[in-house]
Amino acid sequence: MKKKVLSMVLAATMVFSLAACGNEGKEGSSGAGTEQGSSQESVQGGADGTVQDGGDSKAASYKVTFYDSDGTTVLSEEEVADGASPTEYTPEKEGQVFMGWFATPSMGHVFDFSQPVTEDTSVFAGFMENKEDTRTFAILGSGKSPLLAVSSWGKVINDEHYLTKAEGENVYTITVDLCEGDEFQFAIDTSWCNQRGGGYLETTEADGVECFSVSGGLSDSTKKANIKCQRNGNYTFTLTTYPGADVYDTANSYYTEETKENYNSNPYDKITFTYNGEIQAQMGELTTAYYIKGAKVTEWQDKYDEQYRFTEENGIHTLVIDLEEGDEFLLTTLVTSADDTSAVGNEYVRYSNITDEESLAFVDGTESYNIVAKAAGTYIFTYDPATTQLTVGFEGK
Repeated sequence: MKKKVLSMVLAATMVFSLAACGNEGKEGSSGAGTEQGSSQESVQGGADGTVQDGGDSKAASYKVTFYDSDGTTVLSEEEVADGASPTEYTPEKEGQVFMGWFATPSMGHVFDFSQPVTEDTSVFAGFMENKEDTRTFAILGSGKSPLLAVSSWGKVINDEHYLTKAEGENVYTITVDLCEGDEFQFAIDTSWCNQRGGGYLETTEADGVECFSVSGGLSDSTKKANIKCQRNGNYTFTLTTYPGADVYDTANSYYTEETKENYNSNPYDKITFTYNGEIQAQMGELTTAYYIKGAKVTEWQDKYDEQYRFTEENGIHTLVIDLEEGDEFLLTTLVTSADDTSAVGNEYVRYSNITDEESLAFVDGTESYNIVAKAAGTYIFTYDPATTQLTVGFEGK
């Protein structure tokens, strides 16, 4: 019996000694040592590569699932380290063209592959019918460059105005000389069907220099806005179309089945360009004439009769004309080349071109910057293109 009691005492002593040795050399009481020991044991590396923290776990990687456009069919999966980015690739689907990866099945938001992954993520492929585009597109516009001066906003479409379509692809190209101030769009005919304007430009810059701007529009969307040249030069344009995604503005009050192509747009068509350097063609001398155009004076028609034309002397343009009270008007231009080819210009003179107080006493302006005659009588307009200033004189009835 004594041997048994002695053995138990020795065992207890050994356990106490081992515990004491475990805390030897640590600051504080045995209680503090026990707390530190618990802290050390609470962070351990798991066998599966995860980091364990007091029983909670934080994944070292996340799963990125690539779905088809139906939102349910899995195309592939990828394990991505926490904070890393997934690998973009191009899937193939018979009879379909891949439009890119999106964050939602509705293709409303493009997926950003540059963003780090911090949770399990779903990515959705965008596909559409691989439909051949059988249309022909031309550049339509106006300006001082030879091609647009002839075009006169699409009234004339010659062979050189048409874009060239690549074999087996819905890709159209054209190389043209453009002058600063030229405005244009791409469309399939003189009725401006399927027009593709400024809203389709991928960028307006080349090498950090602004080459184009989006100039006004026919609706709230810039898709049908003009492309305005800001830099003289030779350019190659590429129009890429996806006819399988064409949409029609059937809600427009002017929409009919006969005119439907005037209300055609596409969320994926795009226009890109390359700046090739200085203008390559020999530029002929152009003459710009100014005309008045108004609600009462011309019934908003372009009338190029002498009574509406400004006379030019030493670079200054002058017009004397009788106007009715409240007539709303502006000045338009007609550009004529050395071979007597004339085209409607894209320069307009408005209320914003009048700055002196004396002139402003005779006219008002509208929200669209048209000029309004304050009283009926004879008006004397003087315009200086060098300063873009319009002055107004008034002689009464």
